[in-house]
This record gives sequence, C-alpha cells and structure tokens, in this order.
Amino acid sequence: MIKLKITGMTCEHCASTVKKALETVRGVERVSVYFPQGYAQVEGKANIEELVEAVRRAGYGAEPLQECIEIYIPKGDVYDMFIVGGGSAGFAAAIRASELGAKVLIAENSTIGGTCLNRGCIPSKYLIEIANTFYSLKSSPFVSVEKAQIDMRKVLEAKEELLERLRKEKYWNVLDAYPNIEYREGRGRFLGKGKAIVGEREVSFWKALISTGSRPYVPPIKGLDTVRYYTSDSIFNIDYVPEHLVVIGGGAIGLELSQAFSRMGSKVTVVEALPEILTGEEPELRERLKESLKREGIEIITGAVVDEVKQEGEIIYVKVRAGNTNRVISGTDLLVATGRKPNTGGVGLELVGVKTNAKGFIQTNEFMQTTNKDIYAAGDCVGKFMLVTVAAMEGGIAAENALLGNKREVDYRHIPHAVFTDPELAGVGLKEEEAIRMGYSVDVRILEFSKVPRALISFKHDGLIKTVIDKETKRILGIHILAPHSAELIHKAVLLVKYGLTLDDVIKTVDVYPTLSESIKLGAQAFVKDVSKLSCCAE
Repeated sequence: MIKLKITGMTCEHCASTVKKALETVRGVERVSVYFPQGYAQVEGKANIEELVEAVRRAGYGAEPLQECIEIYIPKGDVYDMFIVGGGSAGFAAAIRASELGAKVLIAENSTIGGTCLNRGCIPSKYLIEIANTFYSLKSSPFVSVEKAQIDMRKVLEAKEELLERLRKEKYWNVLDAYPNIEYREGRGRFLGKGKAIVGEREVSFWKALISTGSRPYVPPIKGLDTVRYYTSDSIFNIDYVPEHLVVIGGGAIGLELSQAFSRMGSKVTVVEALPEILTGEEPELRERLKESLKREGIEIITGAVVDEVKQEGEIIYVKVRAGNTNRVISGTDLLVATGRKPNTGGVGLELVGVKTNAKGFIQTNEFMQTTNKDIYAAGDCVGKFMLVTVAAMEGGIAAENALLGNKREVDYRHIPHAVFTDPELAGVGLKEEEAIRMGYSVDVRILEFSKVPRALISFKHDGLIKTVIDKETKRILGIHILAPHSAELIHKAVLLVKYGLTLDDVIKTVDVYPTLSESIKLGAQAFVKDVSKLSCCAE
C-alpha cells in the first residue's frame, strides 16, 4: 500500500478528481482519498513517480508519505480493532487504526466524547471562565458593579449548546471523515477470545482496546447515601449558585470548583484529609495558592477527616475531625471531589484474562498491552496519568502497537499538567525532591512574579516560578509555575525540559516584551544574577 500526501484539495469534489487521476495509473488496484486528512491510499503495484505525476496533471500536489505496512484484514463481520469506550483515548486509537487501513468498531454506552467533553475539562473550564469574568468585574478597582448576579439557568443553556457543538465537531464529524470507523451506541463486553457483544449483537475482532474511562470515587462516609450531594460529574448541571458549598477534597478538581463557586457568590468551605492541598505539587507553590484562595474568602481545613454527614431540611451537616478537634460544618450544598475510580466492571475482563490492580485499574506494559497479548488499554481506566492529553497519546500508541507490533513505548517524562485555579498552577519535569531522589545534584531558584513587568501591568502578580536544574550540567530538569495563565506558559517550559536545554540556552533567547513568558527567562537568570537589579530585557 502506498500513502501519498495530497495538497490543494478544498472539497470532496477535489478528492474525487484526485481519485480518478490515480486510478488511471498502471498497476493501481484500489484508491481511497481522504479529503479532510489530506492523503490518499493506493493499493497495487503502481510506480510512485507515475502516481505523483498523475496527481500533478490533475492540478494538485502529491508526495509519498511512507509505504504502509500491511496489516491483517479479516473477511466478513470481523473487525481489525474493537474499541470499548468512545472518549478521547478510544477516538485517538480509532483514528490511528483507520489511518493504518484497519476496520474499526467503537462501542460506547454513554454520551459520545467521554468524561473530558461531557463532564470534565470542557464544562469545568467553561464554568471557571464565567466565574472569573464575573469576579474580575466585581473586584476591579476601576469598575463599579452593584447587585450583579449570575443567571445559572442561562449558563446551563449556553453550556449545553457548547457541548453539543463540540460533540459534532470533534466526534460525529470525525466519524464522517473516517469511513473505516463504525460507531455503535451500547455497552461493549468481551465474551471470550476474539468475541464480544455490543448491546445484543455479537461481533468478532482481531485486536481490542479498552478505553472505558473513569467515574467519581465516592468514599464510604457515614450518612452520605442519605443526603443530597454532587460529584464532579453532576455539579455541572446545577442551576443555581449555592449559598454555602461544602467541598470534600482539596485536589485539583475540588479547588477549581471551589474557587469558581466562590467567585460566583457562594460561601465555600474545603475539607481535605491530607496535611496539605495539592500534595503532589511543589510545596512553595501550593502554599502560596492556599494563601491566595483564603484571601478570596475560601475556608480551607486540612488534615481533616469527615466522620459523618446528615441532612435536616435544606441544611447539610458535615461532622469533621481535625486532630483532637471536632467540628460540625453546616452548608446548603455538598460536593464530593475525592478522586476518580476506573470503569472496569462489567466489561468481561475476567473472560479474556485482562488483569487489574487492587484499585481496579487495568495493568499494562510500556506498550499499553494488557495481560492478554491481543488486548490493549488506554486512558483513565489505566490510571497512570488521568489527563485527556495522555489518554489520546496512549490510545494512538496502543492502536499502532496492536496492529503493527510492539514498537512504540509511552513516555510520560515530559507531560505538562495544570490546575485551573486563579492563579493557575502548572508544571513539567522533575520536582526538587524527585530530582534529589533520582540522584541529581540539584540547584533551584524561586522567582516572585512581582518581578515580571507584564504581571504588574495586568494587576496579577501573585505567583511564583520554581526552576529545578542539574547543578553540574546546568540542564533544566523541571519548571513549575503558579501564575496567571501558567497553563499556557508551561508549554514553553515543555520544550526546554524535553530537549535538555541549559540555563545558558534560555538566557540567550529573546522574548517579546512585555509578556508573561519572559518569566521563564527571568527564572533562569535568577541562577546567575539578581534580577531585581536588571533593566528591562537585559541578558
């Protein structure tokens, strides 16, 4: 099979013209042209130069991409790849498998798009954006806003319109663009080797991918099943602003939603069982974020265990034990944000020899292969990094390995992450303690964002940037940022860490001025100079 990159196509008619041109070449047996993706696949024994010339004569450009490896294509109602789960990991796998020429079936028993689109990244950031816009007006020293309120019903309506649009653009339209992918609504379950059932229909497959995602973990708190509470899945359907929201959980989800509702007008109390919020982050950054949230009026109780909850009328009582102190918090609404658990039950894993760990996450190797050599897994159900970007990466790699053999390993070392509070907290690479444990001779610097001119201009200079380097080589090991828009800034840091650049490499670059991204250069300069004594943009 020959794969050609086609340039100049602007519509399906163009694709049809290219297809006809390629079919005139001697040795061509079958041609498939994919307009949205910009390539053509040619089966047969045609000469590549003659194919390129035929496309050129038709008025378009062509160049060989690669000679695709042939994969096993079963006959009849047998799928090359059966995918259980229609979220980010499942669709990334389906697209990659289709690009390789495979016949794919996706089974999804819930809403297309998975957690990120429907109950996670998109609705949460949408809510946060609305809350931040509202708050910026109320807190501005130059704008007078009296008796402003948020209409949550309109917020819900607009959110649903946005989600419906993205489902169409990012999922339904994708299915239209890849004719080799079949999508069925219904629960997918394995029956045995090469056999599964979707709804009531049995199917046969060669390879399979499990991408069933995750759901909120609800801890066994006494009385919880008798009270009205929200999870990180259901909170986005709330049609009012709570008077007093009690949040159990001080991780990323709990803090993001706590601040959003606080900025919309709720009184918020956060209860975290661990000694600190965001325990996986650098201590200096998480402590500064905690101070910032408290200044906004959010109460944060750490090292606190919830012993019992109960509801009387509209009031929910949360009994909390922190050390030797007992306290009862009375709120109008309760959000349980204590992490997530995998959706691995009821899939028939035991029938195909796919093993899970003690928490129910599917065990995979570096190729995303499960304990069944013909079945792979990706995304939240694997539980390695529960990020949508990671799910998509894992899905694509898993599909390629399943069809072409285990060649690509998943590399988690340079994946950025972010917490979308304000200021945002983002990081990539090693943290200080991680680097020390790995045997590095470590040096660090912490730069106050008040040293960044653009932050002062924006009235948002509450933040830090922590840079971790190898003391001997000056190579950058990790960068961690608490600042406005750090989820955007961190992508500059990703390249520095991934490609092993040094302090000198960063210092000798030139930034646009004034920008927040200049903070990364200032953070590097802090190792060799006192940045408070530098003029603007000085090297």
